[in-house]
Amino acid sequence: MTDKLPELPQAYQPPPSVLVDESEPALVPPDDPAPIAPRRRSRTGLVVVTVLVLAAVVWGFVRPAPAREPAALPPGPAPAASPVFRLEAIPGSAERSRRWRITEGAPTSIYFANDTGETVTVNRLTEEQERIRYAEIEPGQGYHQDTYAGHVWVITKADGTAVALFRAIKEPGLAEIR
Repeated sequence: MTDKLPELPQAYQPPPSVLVDESEPALVPPDDPAPIAPRRRSRTGLVVVTVLVLAAVVWGFVRPAPAREPAALPPGPAPAASPVFRLEAIPGSAERSRRWRITEGAPTSIYFANDTGETVTVNRLTEEQERIRYAEIEPGQGYHQDTYAGHVWVITKADGTAVALFRAIKEPGLAEIR
């Protein structure tokens, strides 16, 4: 017998690991004299992913939304309509008998309903007591006008005679011309 033992293969050594964190030490094979410099992750991949995500978000906001079905009303009573207040009809003779102080308050509206047998004209009275013509209303018809609380409206016949005056209030109003 020989005194010499057979040579054994060298034990398996794992390759140096990729650093996840720079604080983690590198694995270096014991017979390698120089340690391997830690590898840094490339930021290119992160930048590309960020750009793609941002592009998708922007594209999502820019493209038109798909058409949707209108929402059905829940069962129960119908929603209440906003209240409309019946405006006081001031006699037409009051237009010239007093100086009207015109104020401009909150936005509101008036619906003029012609319950007479003839065509009437809707005029707004200015601070200088002049009429500004807005519309003609046929018998049995109506006219909606946006205005401001405090504005005075004069309803006249075809010959210019004042039939009635109405002062707008802050709530929507109904002016019945009789």
